[in-house]
Amino acid sequence: MSSNLDTQAEIKTIQLEKLQSGMEEVLASNPFYQARHHQVTSWDDFYELPFLIKAELVEDQTKNPPFGTNLTYPLGDYVRLHQTSGSSGGRPLRCLDTARSWQWWTSIWANHIYKGAGITSDDRIFFAFSFGPFVGFWSAYAGAERLGAMVIPGGSMSSEQRILAILDLEPTVLCSTPTYALRLAEVASKMGIDISKSSITRTLHAGEPGASIPGTKQAIETAFGAICLDHTGMTELGPTGFTCSEGDGVHFIESEFIFEVIPVGTDPDPRNTQSEGVGELVVTNLGRFCSPLVRYRTGDLVDLSRQPCACGSPFVKAVGGIRGRVDDMFTVRGINLYPSQVEEVLRRYSEIVNFQIRHKKVRHMDEVALLIETRDGSDSVVEQVVLDLRHSFGVRIDCECVPSGSLPSDEMKAKRVVHVQG
Repeated sequence: MSSNLDTQAEIKTIQLEKLQSGMEEVLASNPFYQARHHQVTSWDDFYELPFLIKAELVEDQTKNPPFGTNLTYPLGDYVRLHQTSGSSGGRPLRCLDTARSWQWWTSIWANHIYKGAGITSDDRIFFAFSFGPFVGFWSAYAGAERLGAMVIPGGSMSSEQRILAILDLEPTVLCSTPTYALRLAEVASKMGIDISKSSITRTLHAGEPGASIPGTKQAIETAFGAICLDHTGMTELGPTGFTCSEGDGVHFIESEFIFEVIPVGTDPDPRNTQSEGVGELVVTNLGRFCSPLVRYRTGDLVDLSRQPCACGSPFVKAVGGIRGRVDDMFTVRGINLYPSQVEEVLRRYSEIVNFQIRHKKVRHMDEVALLIETRDGSDSVVEQVVLDLRHSFGVRIDCECVPSGSLPSDEMKAKRVVHVQG
């Protein structure tokens, strides 16, 4: 690959070939796509295809229970069932995989995500995660087996038990959500344990934007004395990206997916996407044709850059990782903000261990309150937090200290914005 331009051309050729090959089989037998798509013979054809949203998939499963019609093969060919977390408040979406598509999942973990993180077969990986129907770290676990690393399941353990297991079993890698990693560090501190002295050298995170937010990343690295790494993916789509070694974003794996953005402030027109810039991420998977997603609107806000990266990856970079959910944007006196922006300010305070944004409409006006938990229950930082938020964003956000343990802090995705009735 002689230049970045040649690299991008080669990637697009690979993407189109995979899409054409896979969709030929899909259109022959998949009822969901037979009703909405045509064969793709060129990129012009691709950009005429409609967007797909999660609500359409959920509706299909509601009308055609239990798995819907987005199935390319007979039901007996499918070997795994997972479902979305339901963290956005809707009905979870059931997702099926064949043995072949699950191999695709695990190969991405072994060949891209772990490789990008510098994790090898010599590592021991501790999974601080309860292994339920949410895909969570199931694919990471299977990918670690494929890599040849030792896998250590931490399901059904309390936080205290997980801390003790880390000390006893000496894993080198921790996999968890970023919020839960900080929760583990807090629990360790209460147990009188300095977790930064443990065997952990890398922490690998998913489920939330936190690991790419500088303040959160630094807090995790300080707490564990380890390198903090991000990973992106969705139950519906597969594992999509890995931390850049430059530490300023996530590279999306373009050999296995097609990535587009709907530019901010424009109508979601399928013919008006871009390959870089700020907007809502749209993804097509190229290895899960048993239940494919073509031009899937993820609801994630990203800033895609195609500038050459010093790490050497030819893949597009999401600068700063996933910035947040498009529908999590809230407005304070005319200023549009995302939870990740608030989190970056709050992580400057070691006293703050958890937070939540409460949003409601009062007479058609947005009202926002920030709830924080502090390590010792003191509200001494509240006034300074309000000043810092005002200095950062130019608006006042009311802040309240709540009792320790009153905000959710489990191992699943943290729900940072709660919309309440006015």
